[in-house]
Amino acid sequence: MEESPLRLITSNVEELRKVLINILKVFFVFFLLFFFFKEQPIVIYGYNIPFIYPSPYYNMGDQLFGAIRYHLIHKEFTLILINSTDGVVADLYSCLFLTLIFSSPWITYQLSTFVGPALKANEKAALKQALIPAILLFIFGSFIGLYYVAPDVFTILYYYDSGLGAQPTMSITSFVSFFLIYVLTFGMAFETPIVMIGVTRAGLVPSDYWFKNWRYAVVGALIFGVIFSPGMIGFTMMLLAIPIILLYFVGAYISRKFEKKDKDVIDVPPSN
Repeated sequence: MEESPLRLITSNVEELRKVLINILKVFFVFFLLFFFFKEQPIVIYGYNIPFIYPSPYYNMGDQLFGAIRYHLIHKEFTLILINSTDGVVADLYSCLFLTLIFSSPWITYQLSTFVGPALKANEKAALKQALIPAILLFIFGSFIGLYYVAPDVFTILYYYDSGLGAQPTMSITSFVSFFLIYVLTFGMAFETPIVMIGVTRAGLVPSDYWFKNWRYAVVGALIFGVIFSPGMIGFTMMLLAIPIILLYFVGAYISRKFEKKDKDVIDVPPSN
């Protein structure tokens, strides 16, 4: 007997509720860990062993903030508190960022258990194949944006402000928002081939479309380079645009390969 639509919706909502509760449990545990503890090594037989100590006022969120600040900001650049709560907000953002990173495998697993039953076998296989490359590309893109590009942005801002005779300053919350946006922007930009392959394998966009419209992709990558490169033009723009253009063509090529492979599987006549 077929389930009624209302009963089906109710059961799915209940399953989703359970998944969200399981995600929030782990998310909350990680957040408490990062918010109330700090990492400090202990020396055992001459080796530094990472260890955590209770420290709500100098926690792992603060440690992350300090490391990012040291790497990104020119030594003469000053961070300021506009409101008395800005420090707490910046710390919360940093802890949430760490929590999201460390709980992401659990979040992915829980979401896969929810959507898994609705997927066909080939769709599940495609999802598994794309998961690890997607994670690696996101990490690589985030690393490029945060480690190589963002420091130059702050250096240029410093020289512009100094040229006007002003003391370069930035609020702490603006700084945290800046580096989080950079991480997400560059990480998502490097997901381009994964998205292309996914929509092609889903039958939404044929692989020929990517090859026919490559000029638009090049223009889009150059625009991305202009917006996010420190110098706006020249070498830094190309440094950002070229990897995205290469990833676009890699995505188009692999999309064609998968499209041909999937078509061959469909065309194979069933054995008697």
